[in-house]
Amino acid sequence: MPTTASGSPAATSASLAGFQPASVTFVSPSAGFVLGTQACATGSCTTLGATADAGRTWVKAGVLPPALTGDAQGVRKVRFATASDGWAFGPQLWSTHDGGRSWRQVPEPGPVSDVEASGGVAYAIVASCSAEPCGGGVRLLRTPVDADTWTAVAGVALQNDGFLALHGRAVWLVAGGGPGAAKFVTSADGNSWHFLADPCAPLGPNWSLGGVAPVTTTSVYLLCTSDPGAGSEAKKVLFSTDGGVHGTPTSADPPTGGLADGIAAASTAIVVVPARSGASWVYRSADGGHAWAAPLTQGDGGMGYNDVGFTTATQGVAIHGSPSAQDPAALFMTRDAGATWSPVAF
Repeated sequence: MPTTASGSPAATSASLAGFQPASVTFVSPSAGFVLGTQACATGSCTTLGATADAGRTWVKAGVLPPALTGDAQGVRKVRFATASDGWAFGPQLWSTHDGGRSWRQVPEPGPVSDVEASGGVAYAIVASCSAEPCGGGVRLLRTPVDADTWTAVAGVALQNDGFLALHGRAVWLVAGGGPGAAKFVTSADGNSWHFLADPCAPLGPNWSLGGVAPVTTTSVYLLCTSDPGAGSEAKKVLFSTDGGVHGTPTSADPPTGGLADGIAAASTAIVVVPARSGASWVYRSADGGHAWAAPLTQGDGGMGYNDVGFTTATQGVAIHGSPSAQDPAALFMTRDAGATWSPVAF
C-alpha cells in the first residue's frame, strides 16, 4: 500500500450509502481511497470512495466502468500513489490521474495481478497469457505515477505469478513456485536488480515465502509458511536488516490457526499476520515477534482480511471479507498500531 505521497483526494459530496468495500489504499495519514460496490440504476456499480480526514468521513470520488469481480474480467483492487494518480486492477488495468473522477483502460498483453507504487514509480506484475502455467512467463512493468507509459523492467522475467512490496525506491518481488522454489528479486533503487536465495529455504524443504513487509529500505519482515491443512499451517516470521539477503526467525511464531494471507509491519516492533480458516484473524506482535496475540478476530467461516497494512506507525487498515449480499464486507481501521480495530461507517 503506497504511503509516500501527500495531499487530499478530489471528491464530490455524493453519498456512499450501501457501499461495500473491497480494497483500500492510503497515500498519506489523511488521504485515502476505497474501491467497492454500490447499488445504482444498472444494479451494482464499481465505486471509488475517498477520505481527506484519515478515514473518519468518506465521500464518493467516482464510478469505474469495469465490474468489481473476483476471477472474471474486471477489477478487484485499487492502489493510489498520490491524491491524483491511481490504478484499479485484477485482471484488467485502469488508471486515473484526477483523483478517480475519470478512468481509462490501459491495454496490456495479459492479466495484471498486482500493482504497487512508491517513490514516484508504479510497478505492475503482468502475465503474458490468461492461465497458469504461462509459457510466456510473467513480466514486471513500471511507469512514472503521473503517466501511462508502462515499460518492462529489463532482466526481470519470471515463470510464475507473484506479489510486490515497496518502500521508497526499494522494491521486493516474490514469484511463486512451491516450497523452496520461490524467486525472490530485489532492488534498492529500481535500477539495479538482484535475484536472492529463498530466505525460507534454510527452514526446511516444505517452507514457502508468503509475504514481505518492509519497514525501511533495508529492514524487512518476511513470512514463511509450511504444511497447510485442516485449517492451519505453520508460520514463521523472519527479520532482515539487509533487505532480505539474510533473515533471522523471531523468537516466537504466530499461531498455527488459519492459512496466512501475507504480512504487514508498522515498525520494527509492530508486525501483523492475517489468516483465515473457519474464522478470520489478524495476529499481532508488539515486540518484534517475541509474543503474539489476535486483537482482530471474526468467527465468520473464513471470510478473511485483505489489504492489511499500515500508513503510519500507528494507523492501519484491513478489509474484512468481500462484497456480497449474504456477508457484507467491512473496512476496519486502527489508530494504535493494531492493538484495537474499529469498523468504518460509510
